[in-house]
Amino acid sequence: INHPVPFNPVNLGTKVNSELDEYLPSLTIDEDMLVLTVQIPKENPMGENKFQEDFYVSKKVNNVWEQKQQLAGKVNTENNEGAQSISSDGKFLYFSACNRKDGFGECDIYYSEKTETGWSTAKNIGQNINSGYWEAQPSISPDGNDLYFASNRPGGEGVTDIWVSKKDSLGNWNFPVNLGKNINTDLVEQFPFIHTDNQTLYFGSEGHTGMGGADLFYSRRDSNWQWAKPVNLGYPINTEGNELSMIVNSKGEVAYFASDREGGLGKQDIYMFDLYGDARPVPVTYLKGRVFDAETKEPLSADFELIELENDKLVMSSISDSKNGEFIVCIPVNKNYALNISKNGYMFYSDNFSLSNINKPGKPYLKDIPLRKVKEGETVVLKNIFFKTNSYELLSESISELNKLINFMNYYPEMKIELSGHTDNTGKIELNTKLSENRAKSVYDYLLKKNISAQRLEFKGYADTKPIASNTTTEGKSQNRRTEFKIISLK
Repeated sequence: INHPVPFNPVNLGTKVNSELDEYLPSLTIDEDMLVLTVQIPKENPMGENKFQEDFYVSKKVNNVWEQKQQLAGKVNTENNEGAQSISSDGKFLYFSACNRKDGFGECDIYYSEKTETGWSTAKNIGQNINSGYWEAQPSISPDGNDLYFASNRPGGEGVTDIWVSKKDSLGNWNFPVNLGKNINTDLVEQFPFIHTDNQTLYFGSEGHTGMGGADLFYSRRDSNWQWAKPVNLGYPINTEGNELSMIVNSKGEVAYFASDREGGLGKQDIYMFDLYGDARPVPVTYLKGRVFDAETKEPLSADFELIELENDKLVMSSISDSKNGEFIVCIPVNKNYALNISKNGYMFYSDNFSLSNINKPGKPYLKDIPLRKVKEGETVVLKNIFFKTNSYELLSESISELNKLINFMNYYPEMKIELSGHTDNTGKIELNTKLSENRAKSVYDYLLKKNISAQRLEFKGYADTKPIASNTTTEGKSQNRRTEFKIISLK
């Protein structure tokens, strides 16, 4: 209280809020869709229970929230649906529901998928996550592979703890793991929200030192990817009352929460406020587009991997939609990344995002990606192969791309390739020819050390004789300085 933090909440207005209860908002990464829980009057009320919880959605047009509408499809029922989390790409909705016939405990976690006709009938997420106890308040990670939730199941630290379940390579949810004593206390921790940076967690707690009642906290992953000691968000965000839940937009600048504070339109309303600097997560931009077959133009379901180049760490993984090929990949700023897109039977696609000196995300990246089938003569530009300036010494940031190439060659054990080095037109042709050849040979030597047979490899330097862009611009020169591989034969 002696050191108040900046806090100026703004009501989202009559298109989102009403005389009813509106609460527990969730956002897609592009911030174009806001999903919220609304307590509406029952059509045929029985007894004292005259209200039910349903999902509504408001879409942002020209930076203004439109009139909220009931979520289309079959996810809303005559029962209660609440405490939802929408996936970054807006395709899956995870939520809590209690006392259902297909439930395993008091409250369970369910999910619904967005279809052409609206949201599908919800399915129980299964017994690995849902127990005979209480599981609720899910929050899905930006890559869709981790599901955080609150539960009073045995084996925790207190009354209610925060847990996480990881999805395996087959798409099944593993048995959940408790987040441990740094996050959970002997009292109540609840309403986890994992930010799209995948490294900042916001949650409500009665056990950590606070202002009274339940307070809001945040924790960041440390260098070992463990959750650090939580930090209280401070007064007047937290008060002597109960502050339970909050979400933060992908840019990390604006937080959303529900409150019945004076001056609202009804009971609980949804508010937004500028989050002060210390409590902000790593800002996130994103790549959005579709993957398709380069020849037939048919959409493809392909695997995405976003890798931090400095330490070869997998940051995000995802799969494009099998129906339309659409994808969205969250990209935290302040780091340099390799993006690899692959599908069996196709050449992999490589891209680079150099964001290490960027503190604020700019416009999102919009890109459609054609994949070409594996056949003789096809080439791939290896955009994440790096050398020291005017040298053929490979930099450590090249490891992830080199390993991707090795895995590709191991998948096609009869394939033979040519590795080629290319330069821009700066300097003498003789020096550029030698430099480009030595760079191709450096990749060749690395593959040899990783047990790729020399009989499957050739290397050549082309200097500036095969440009893929204009040498009259800085960007064009940069594109021309590259390493490629070409398939010579598959048998």
